[in-house]
Amino acid sequence: MAVTNTLARSVTVAQLFVRNMPLAGAGGVATEPAFSIGDWVRQFILAPPFAWRWNRVTTTIPITAAGGQDYTKVLTDFGWLEKASWNDGGTPAKTQELEIALDLSEETEKNPPRAIAAKLDNNSGTITFRVLPPPDKSYTVTITYQKAAPIFATLNDTWAPIPDYLSYLCNQGFAAKAYEYFSDERFLSAMQIFVKQVIAANAGLDESQKNIFLGERITTGRQSLAEQTKTQMGATGRGLQ
Repeated sequence: MAVTNTLARSVTVAQLFVRNMPLAGAGGVATEPAFSIGDWVRQFILAPPFAWRWNRVTTTIPITAAGGQDYTKVLTDFGWLEKASWNDGGTPAKTQELEIALDLSEETEKNPPRAIAAKLDNNSGTITFRVLPPPDKSYTVTITYQKAAPIFATLNDTWAPIPDYLSYLCNQGFAAKAYEYFSDERFLSAMQIFVKQVIAANAGLDESQKNIFLGERITTGRQSLAEQTKTQMGATGRGLQ
């Protein structure tokens, strides 16, 4: 899928809605706050619980009875673990889905694994996966993960891996954060639209997950707006505005 939409384009669009207030060059830094806003928007879209078919990678990890619970894999683009299963290689082969966990404890009794966690990340591309319980024989574990969000290096960088047909998400999210940056009262409604659009575009969430996530984001946005309003009212009361 084509990815040609750039951060610079989103900056230009957002500036039109904030009366051409600068979104680059703040404090003498040529790329700020554009970089920080852009990184936040892309990280939000690619973070859990949002799983995307164009950001998905599948690979395998061999595990053995002698190997214990922990297995390393070099995955320089690893973001978060989405799905996993094991195959015992038998005839006929048996496959079973693994439960995804944030962390798993140690165990000594060997059995077919029932759970897996991305336990450690050395920040150099090596991920340590732990299975529970330790395997009783050799298996091939197949993992599916979502890639991590890159950060912007230039204003002309694209929003990759987010495809162009979802560029409206990038632009809406960028505009919402621009409103927040300038303490614009449109921030809350723009952020609500952004969150709703991301949820609507993602087919991986059930209704319960959608409702919980949306409720949390709206509550957080309202609290942020309330604090912002209190600050502005306080400043006005002190004759500072």
